[in-house]
Amino acid sequence: MTDPMPAYAEKLIRGRRAVRAYRPDPVPEPTLRAIFALAGAAPSSSNTQPWQVEVVSGAARDALSRDLLAAADEQRLSMDFDYHHDMYTGVHRRRRSAAGAVMYGAMGIARDDQAGRDAVNRESLRFYGAPHVALLFMPPNAEERMANDTGMYAQTLLLAMTAYGVASCPQGLLGFYADTIRASLGIEEGNDVRHLLRLRRHLIPVEQDRCAARGVGRDHPLPPLAPRALPFRSSITIQGRRACGRRGP
Repeated sequence: MTDPMPAYAEKLIRGRRAVRAYRPDPVPEPTLRAIFALAGAAPSSSNTQPWQVEVVSGAARDALSRDLLAAADEQRLSMDFDYHHDMYTGVHRRRRSAAGAVMYGAMGIARDDQAGRDAVNRESLRFYGAPHVALLFMPPNAEERMANDTGMYAQTLLLAMTAYGVASCPQGLLGFYADTIRASLGIEEGNDVRHLLRLRRHLIPVEQDRCAARGVGRDHPLPPLAPRALPFRSSITIQGRRACGRRGP
């Protein structure tokens, strides 16, 4: 009997999309609990599980969005990590530019249309209408190893959401407003906002077949986008294949 797991894994991993339009219907609490329970099986160094997740819904979600929009209007950026626009160089810069061209191109927003791009950012601070938001924090002493662990948890969480029919969208922009988020949620200072996820099926409950066609604002509809996987040879090297008895391209 053929093992169906590889085929299911292909469907699950390749089926994940970054969704940027949600219905307001909340995800049932039992579904949310099941998703996070499954995501808790993610690996971490010595099983330390250095992440803390805050799921925000209802009035707290609305207040957080208002606070983020106010911070954006006042240009109150606060990051728990080093960031500069030229940190990506060479092939990574080209990949980043290509991804941006696909996303903004799908909305009909030109590269020099700053007003259009600002409108997209504001929609992201409204969580694209999603009823739930999941914020991933790390402890104040977090270093690269803990960041790696938190990243593995984030991916496991995204896949768990996909498995349960809940759409999601990993959101990096929220990480530029760490102090605003901590103040809005009353979170103890010291928890670094390293990974902030805005999810739809995940924390932003809605099933894929119920995904809203609202788009990013009335003028910029945006379909769910799938990541473009790199060709195998461009990022992976297998050494010692003959010694290991491995064959193939």
